[in-house]
Formats: sequence, C-alpha cells, structure tokens
Amino acid sequence: MSGRVILMGSGELAPGLVATHRAGLEAAETDRVVILDTPYGFQENADQLTERIATFFETSLRAEVEVATLRHEKGDAVTKERFLAALRSARYVFSGPGSPSYALRVWSDIGVRDVLGSVVNGGGTVTFASAASLTLGRTTLPVYEIYKVGEAPRWLPGLDLTTALGFPCTVVPHWNNAEGGNHDTSRCYVGERRFGELVRGLDVGVLGVDEHTAVTLDFANSRLAVTGVGTVTLRGAEETVLRSGETTTLTSARTALGEGDVADDSPIPQQRPQVDLDAAIRGRDGDAVLAALLEAEEASQGSPEARDEFRTSLVKIVDVAGAGLTDPRQNLAGFVGLLLRIRADARSNGDYATADMIRDNLADLGVEVRDTTAGAEWELRNR
Repeated sequence: MSGRVILMGSGELAPGLVATHRAGLEAAETDRVVILDTPYGFQENADQLTERIATFFETSLRAEVEVATLRHEKGDAVTKERFLAALRSARYVFSGPGSPSYALRVWSDIGVRDVLGSVVNGGGTVTFASAASLTLGRTTLPVYEIYKVGEAPRWLPGLDLTTALGFPCTVVPHWNNAEGGNHDTSRCYVGERRFGELVRGLDVGVLGVDEHTAVTLDFANSRLAVTGVGTVTLRGAEETVLRSGETTTLTSARTALGEGDVADDSPIPQQRPQVDLDAAIRGRDGDAVLAALLEAEEASQGSPEARDEFRTSLVKIVDVAGAGLTDPRQNLAGFVGLLLRIRADARSNGDYATADMIRDNLADLGVEVRDTTAGAEWELRNR
C-alpha cells in the first residue's frame, strides 16, 4: 500500500490547510482533484457548495477539478456509473461538508469503500473532511439527527475503510467544537458526557480531529502526522494527544487506539489504471481506442475488478463520442486565424478598441490569445 488518507476536522477550505492538500497532491503525483458532492447533495445550495470547493482547489492549489456527482440514493444507473468511473480514475479524492448519514445511504451497496481503497492502494490520496470524514471509520455518528433533530445518540455502521486499510478506528471530527458557548458541543456536537456513554459500546478506538486540523495516515511510510492549528486525539483505553507538527508511527497509533478487531478483512482491489485507453484518447487514435476497448472487454470476464475497469471504459467512450476524437483546434483554426489577422491589422492602425474587443470576445468563447514577440498565439481553455 503506497497512498494516504487525510482526515480534516474542519477548515478544509481555509488557508491553514492548503499546505496539507498540496502535500497530498504531490504525494499522489497529480494536479487533478475529484470532488464527491454526495454528503451535501440534499441541500438547496448544493451547486453553490460545489462551485466554492472547486474554486478553492483551482485558485489556491492550481488544480484541475472534476466533480463526481451522485446526490440521490435513487440515482439512475448512468449517473451512478459515471460517479464510480470518475472515482476509479482519481488520484486525489476530496469530500467534505454535509450529512454523514445521508452520504452513507447514497453510497451503500455500490462499492464506494473498495474504490476509495483502491485509490489509496495505488498511491493516491483520499482527503475527507468534516461530515465526510465521519463515514470512513468502523462506525459513524449521525450528527444531524442527534444535534439538530434530537434523536438519541447512537452509532451507524460506517464504510470502515480504515479497517480495510489496516487502521481500525472510528473517526470523529469537530473534536474540540465550542459553538455551544454555555453547553458542551465538543466531540462533534454530542458533548463529552453523552460521547463518553456512546464510546463504551465501540470495539475500536476513536480518532478525534480538532477543527482546522488534519491527520495524515501515510501508509507508504507507515507514519501518522498532524497539521493545522489543533490536536489529534487517539482514544483507546487511555488518551494520547498529538499536537500540530508531531508525528508517530502507524503501529504506535494503532496501539494507542487499542488495535481493534478486524470487522471486514476482505481485500481491497488494487487500482488498475487504464493506461492504454487513456493514451489512445489523448492521441485521438480511433483504432487504438477500439483495440483498448476490445482488450478491456475480453479481460472483463476474469474478475469483478476487470469488469469495473470495462464499465469505466464504456463511460469514457461515451464521453469521447460526445466530444469527438478530432482536435477542436483543427475545426477552429481557420476562423480564429482570420480574426487574429483582422486584430493584427486593427492594432497596426492604432484601433486598439477593436483589437481588444476581438481578444475579449474570443476569451468569452474559450479561446485565450497571447501576444508574443513572434505574433499572437492562441489556445483553447477547458470549459
């Protein structure tokens, strides 16, 4: 296993955790982030939240962003397959605010745990914050139902990705929350008194993450590291508190948590990147695309993982069919070239207003014009 899991207590889009995201991206050797929108999919402002998260990664980390959208548990088969295809191809996965219980309902029975595990096994990074981080452990606090609705404190089964990766625990963000003022809202809004009663029923330790704080489980180097402004608590028979900047081994951390029983020891499949198909698509080679698809179809009979790979290939082929294999620059070159010649004439005649209008209108259409000593150059931006 060569990847990372990063758990953030809150503040996932704040400046204080930008360096933690950057380290996760660099470790995964990627500049592409796949955002999962499921935890907040039920909210009326879901689109605005997605835009806010995407803008953060694009501006603060100069990352390319893809949104893997699955907002409803009764989503159609095509939406679910597109969601899983984006997740399987990811090297850096992010999910954050919302409701953990809602996310688990949508993700249940579609193999999300195994796909996340394969990302980590393949050297990628899974970064879950706040509500999303609650889903990754053995059990999950249904915090909305307890704190907002008044239901009795209880645990729900989690994805248990941590156990599958060899680090059994229950994850609790917002560990030091103090929003209650005159009443205790620590331990993710449950409060220490009620949390102390709940924790007696667990068969694993608790990994508590303060707000604006992150803990990185680095499986490649078997290290646990704390970043941000707060602390991380390993709560087993006793409590071990690690401050920002401190590290320990995963073995020591597991000991502090009380080791824990392995509830599900079924192996997580290794990530199987589709190098041949992706290369064929990038090369806009139709014959190579067909050959890669035929090879994936033949292999799909061998294992569930190969079947998943083939299904991901089908999603990519549908996307290629929509966009086409032809380089769009070939179709636009004549029109853009004509406009740039008109712009050059306008500039030569001192008509800078017309020249700027042409440049700005091309930019609105996704064509970025750059003036160089050798003349104007242009390229298409991703839209």
